[in-house]
Amino acid sequence: STTEHLNEYAGDGLRTLVLAYKDLEEEYYEAWAERLQEASTALEGREDKLTAVYEEIEQDMMLLGATAIEDKLQEGVPETIAILTLANIKIWVLTGDKQETAVNIAYSCKMLTDDMTEVFVVTGHTVLEVREELRQARVKMMDTCRSVVNAFSFPEKMSSSQICSVLEAVTGEYALVINGHSLAHALEADMEQEFLETACA
Repeated sequence: STTEHLNEYAGDGLRTLVLAYKDLEEEYYEAWAERLQEASTALEGREDKLTAVYEEIEQDMMLLGATAIEDKLQEGVPETIAILTLANIKIWVLTGDKQETAVNIAYSCKMLTDDMTEVFVVTGHTVLEVREELRQARVKMMDTCRSVVNAFSFPEKMSSSQICSVLEAVTGEYALVINGHSLAHALEADMEQEFLETACA
């Protein structure tokens, strides 16, 4: 039920925090604290060493529950984004939020609106899945430009010049939401240009 609550909070655009605890023997804690100190002062691989030390102690914990708070937008954010959009400036946001939270916040700050022609969500776990989802997004965007659709087919790979020519004719207002593992695939060398041109259409 805690997972359900977290998803519900995230869907409402709230910042979530999970609370848990475990009892530690004093001797164990002192040894762990010493390892933590060594990791925090390491000259090489500090982040990896700190992560390993934290993961060591964050095991077999007792879940207490979850809480959530509203992270309000700063004054003027929606209006500023609206002005930038009118100027045809593309806005990109990279966030560590859950996808549901990110989408909700995007709507609250007017990056996403109900008036948009479509909001594409890319969630593929493999290169092929991501490529296919981007291809489907391009096809849908060009449904309003039948002449372009008739002039081009959409093979697995398109040259940069083909993509630019096709997407220049796209009309409508679109947005693209892509999660972390899909983005990693989309930014691989053989797909990077295709992804960028699709996202900037």
